[in-house]
Amino acid sequence: MTIEDLENYRGIISEMKAMELEIDALYDPRKSPTGHDGAGASGPGDPTGRSAMRIISLKEKLVAQQERWIDTALTIETWLQTVDDPEIRSIVRWHYILGLSWKRTSAKVYGRGDYYLARKRIYRFFGKE
Repeated sequence: MTIEDLENYRGIISEMKAMELEIDALYDPRKSPTGHDGAGASGPGDPTGRSAMRIISLKEKLVAQQERWIDTALTIETWLQTVDDPEIRSIVRWHYILGLSWKRTSAKVYGRGDYYLARKRIYRFFGKE
């Protein structure tokens, strides 16, 4: 496991949340993108049908992303089982899995919100500092 793998996992989670918000926005006509009004040279369009197709397409992509997420989550969990240091495990869970900032992760693990505490500990663990 590398820092890059953990950052990639964090990116996958962020992308999935954004996709879920995008799908939710398509269900709400006040938030959905307008595109064009559906009328054109060929006659009236079907904006509802286009929205439905877009929702279906996004949901398929989200399911594929969730499968990647599950595989990566299992890999990280298996790796965490091999880490002896509970502090490192805690930092990985708070920052990479739950998505907290370095400052909030430090506050959870060390009781004070210093940006560098948890980050420095992880980077030293992986030999990056």
